[in-house]
Amino acid sequence: MRKSSAGLLTGLGLAGAMATACTSQVNPPTTVALVSHDGMAMQAPASGKITTAEGAWNFGVTANAGGDYPLLLNGSAANGGWAVSLQVTNGNLYAFAKSGGHYWIRFNGAWVDIGAAAPVEGTFATKVTVIPSRTKTPDNAPTGTVIATVEVTMSRSGSPFTGRLVSSNPLFTFRGMNVVLARALVPKDDGIQNARITALQ
Repeated sequence: MRKSSAGLLTGLGLAGAMATACTSQVNPPTTVALVSHDGMAMQAPASGKITTAEGAWNFGVTANAGGDYPLLLNGSAANGGWAVSLQVTNGNLYAFAKSGGHYWIRFNGAWVDIGAAAPVEGTFATKVTVIPSRTKTPDNAPTGTVIATVEVTMSRSGSPFTGRLVSSNPLFTFRGMNVVLARALVPKDDGIQNARITALQ
């Protein structure tokens, strides 16, 4: 998906520059950074970079006690995290933290822990189904109340989902494949609570 977006953005950048030239205004052409391709990988303390829609990623020079290096986004360690390797798989950026033995995926500007299983090229979530899609829950339901179950369809038939589920609404969290309440409900929670459930693998 990112490959298609990068190609489209490049095309738009060139079309915009050409249209500007036709109106006889002198503007510099738009520069669009292409994202790194699937299979691109780096091991710390490498001196290369991996480019995503957020910018250029590379490693800092000093490892922590666990053997991980700071991840720098556009030269800054802010919100970068720590890891010993970076890779692009299925259009997503993954970091492996040696100290915890887990892979982390970059999602919505943050790192999300997806566990110890390495991402597999060509195996990704294609569909997330919440059963039931609508429920009624009493406004005094305790933390951990099961609200629904999630089914994840993978790109390779029969491949298990081993990643992590993420909710856009902090009211909901997950226990296995069940959507559960992250906190007890109170009367002020009355009404419709929407959430987008995303499967990260």
